[in-house]
Amino acid sequence: MPIQMSLPFTEFDLPQFERQDVRRVPRMETPAPVLVNRHDRIMKRNRVLVARYYYWTELKRRRFDDTIRLLSENEFFVDERTVTNAIMENDAFFRSLCDSKTGSRKLRMMFPGFDWN
Repeated sequence: MPIQMSLPFTEFDLPQFERQDVRRVPRMETPAPVLVNRHDRIMKRNRVLVARYYYWTELKRRRFDDTIRLLSENEFFVDERTVTNAIMENDAFFRSLCDSKTGSRKLRMMFPGFDWN
């Protein structure tokens, strides 16, 4: 015959716990840098613009005027003058891409939001 045990504190009101949903927060491997002001956003845009210019001229072998028009009208939606100014301001970055002969795979790692194929 099994022995039945009762709790000695049956007269107390114990709080009832409700099960809460477990919410998992996705973790980012490296937090994205916060762009605080307009100048930082423009500098980052210009860096990507120069990388795209390098891609179209050096890897895809397009002409200068075709590339400027493509970047201006189809990719960044800015004036052609803005594109040429960004290229002149980031000449050191462009030369570093040319000197290291950066390929599509490296560009994809640097700027994952664009199609580099």
